[in-house]
Amino acid sequence: MNKTLLASVLLSALFSSTTFAAEELSTENSAYTPSEPLVLEPVVATPENGLSPIEDEVPKFDDTMHYFVGLTGGMADMSFSLVHATSPSDKVSASSPDASGFAGADIGFYTAGGNGRVYYSYQKMSGESEFENKKIADTDVTLHLLSADYIFLADKAINPFVGAHVGYMIAETTSEQYGSYKQSNPVLGIQAGVAWRISDHFTTEIGARHTATQRKEQTDWAGSKGEDIVYPNTQSDLKSITTFYMSANYRF
Repeated sequence: MNKTLLASVLLSALFSSTTFAAEELSTENSAYTPSEPLVLEPVVATPENGLSPIEDEVPKFDDTMHYFVGLTGGMADMSFSLVHATSPSDKVSASSPDASGFAGADIGFYTAGGNGRVYYSYQKMSGESEFENKKIADTDVTLHLLSADYIFLADKAINPFVGAHVGYMIAETTSEQYGSYKQSNPVLGIQAGVAWRISDHFTTEIGARHTATQRKEQTDWAGSKGEDIVYPNTQSDLKSITTFYMSANYRF
């Protein structure tokens, strides 16, 4: 009898404890149930909260023309030949000059919207020709170029571009052994690169330019023509110039 009574008391206590725990858990869960659905709203950039729209971070071109000036520099590789002959069978052929540094300046304007630009470039460079590892001549080159570029992604900060140029070249080759000669003639070429607009006014860019001279044959320094060759005779020809450059521009 006592065992039966004791078992009944224990079962009643266990049932009461289980019921209380279930009610407490239900009450706790109901406290975290939102009365209204959760809605996420985007944060709008305003001067009050100190945020600015993303599109404002990219400098934009407007619908007017803007002038610019720039400085440029890099490496120049000349395709240059020089031959000195003391007789028809005795000739010295100097190597083409190694790549060397160059510097220059640009001035021009961007079209409305920034999709194009037209500019004048002045560039100065020089190179040394060697024969049997000894310097045989120095060549100084001045380029006057008029270029036009088409600019891609003008509304972005990174702008690839391609273009073409025409101009005039003046090259003077000087040799202690053979004398000197000045070559001047028109040039044609192309260029391509990528510009990065840092701000509304400052732009940097890297690119490559290939310029070809418009002359078909070498020139005799002694002025010989046809078969009437005077020895010793020196001939030279600057065929083309390839430059790899970096520029910094300021847009007004």
